[in-house]
Amino acid sequence: MKGDSKGIAMALALTMGSALILGLVSVWLNIERVDKAYDLRRMEKRLDEQEALAAKLEVEKNNLLSPIRLRELAKQYGFGPASQGQIRRPANKSKP
Repeated sequence: MKGDSKGIAMALALTMGSALILGLVSVWLNIERVDKAYDLRRMEKRLDEQEALAAKLEVEKNNLLSPIRLRELAKQYGFGPASQGQIRRPANKSKP
């Protein structure tokens, strides 16, 4: 009988230890999951900000390179169409 109660106590202690370890692992995994969710949310927010900035920059680029604006700047600085002889092109060199 003494041996039986000792075996039951050992089995109970092992079961309790295993339950404790599984509980701690479960808590740790949940904390990791929450951390990853926060990281993902932060990265999604940064991606949205970067996409918004890219869209704004694209609009600004299109504004700066619009033909109407460039024509007005050319008039302002006294530029006009190139006359004969003002454009130089490199000579074509044939490959051996």
